[in-house]
Amino acid sequence: MKTPIRIGFEPTYRKFGEFPAWCAKMRKDGIRELSRLPGLELVIPRPHPSDPTAIDARQGYLPDGAIHSLDQAEALAEYFRLQKVDGIVIAALNFGDERSAVKVAEILRIPVLLYATKEPPVPEDRSLARVSDSYCGTLSIAAGLQRRKIPFHFAGILFAEESEFQTQARTFLQAVAVVKAMKGARIGQIGVRPAGFETVAYDEVSMSRHFGQNVIPRDLSEIVLRAQSYPEDDPRIAAVASATRSSVAVVTVADEWVTKAARLELAITEFWQEAGLSALAMSCWSAIQRIYGVSVCALFGRLTGQGMLTACETDVVGALSMLVNYAASLGQDIPHFIDWTIQHRDLPNRFLSWHCGNAPACLADHFERTALRSRNDMLGELPPDPADTQNGLYQFQVRPGKVTLTRLAECDGQWKMLIAPGEIIHSDETLAGTWAWVEVPDHNRLYRTLVEEGFIHHASLIHGDQKDALLLACKFLDIQPVVVE
Repeated sequence: MKTPIRIGFEPTYRKFGEFPAWCAKMRKDGIRELSRLPGLELVIPRPHPSDPTAIDARQGYLPDGAIHSLDQAEALAEYFRLQKVDGIVIAALNFGDERSAVKVAEILRIPVLLYATKEPPVPEDRSLARVSDSYCGTLSIAAGLQRRKIPFHFAGILFAEESEFQTQARTFLQAVAVVKAMKGARIGQIGVRPAGFETVAYDEVSMSRHFGQNVIPRDLSEIVLRAQSYPEDDPRIAAVASATRSSVAVVTVADEWVTKAARLELAITEFWQEAGLSALAMSCWSAIQRIYGVSVCALFGRLTGQGMLTACETDVVGALSMLVNYAASLGQDIPHFIDWTIQHRDLPNRFLSWHCGNAPACLADHFERTALRSRNDMLGELPPDPADTQNGLYQFQVRPGKVTLTRLAECDGQWKMLIAPGEIIHSDETLAGTWAWVEVPDHNRLYRTLVEEGFIHHASLIHGDQKDALLLACKFLDIQPVVVE
């Protein structure tokens, strides 16, 4: 996920003679400012070093490093295709050329950001002419995109050095990352859903049609058999067991659980790598307790913390929701798969964001208050019991801060996405599992939306405000956004 997002820079201008110095400056400024964005790898057309008239699609050579004709546009589209760009930034350097500017997007059909450059001062000569005219020409480019039903985001009328340009470009970058992550994603499914959980059912055909995704299933027994097959002296098991113990301040589970969990983590990791997964949903009760004798909540937290996003209770669409949040953060923040649990008894705009003990330990509020427990002993008062199948839950409060809550849902082929901002508020309580009190602007409205829109009791929570990026991703992915603020 930390692989840079490749963005193709498409400068367009209307040719009246030589390449105007103003257009050269606007091109240079756009390249400079876009190149500063972390996580963005810019792909740029450029003039041939010895033949300024050359057009070379394989090398990305174009006269003046910009386009003003259909031949140039087709060459640039081919160059972007060869470079595997994930999105396009169209910069109207002056009026721009609407046909060629739109042709690149028409061929590639990938997310588009469009911006108009501002007008410089009126020349103090006899002509008193306009220099840029991007204000006018950008309307033609936008109309061409609209006619072809190409989704795009208009950033505004901007100079590249303005802070708003960076804000708009970063939002676009995050949205493109979500599109890239969702298109063609491979979602692992280990085991079947709990018998009573119709809520986590999903339409695999709709996933394939809408996003080109594939579900890669594995029987739970296959993963367990692989976990049991490793030699006793396999150094990888000892390394994972040591990392598991050091992930928290206090461990009150038996050593046998740590070793068995390490074996299972290794088996799941190998499945992830072999299948090239993007996210994972796994059965976590009650079969795993019966056939392997452990709980896997903390294990899910460890996997997610390593970028192997893992949803509980075989919630495949929940795993997709985690993938959306993780991609929008450009792989810099880790999501937490949560349950909408209870409304606060005294503070009506707060609810308990909780799950059994599956949050990644990197999200803990204070390391010294983290623990690895048994579901039967969340106070850590009993001696470790190797036969306790409920061993294996993290216990800590998730750190405070602004968060975004996200949930995908699908019905009759139409996808929608809940986007709800909130804030984790620190509490002095001690509760079971991994948890946080989240304050939202209007809990009644949020809960009513969950009920009336058919969103289930699972969601993905991530630190930071991702609303704008997710709204734009919905536009590019043909997902209906459901925003609750």
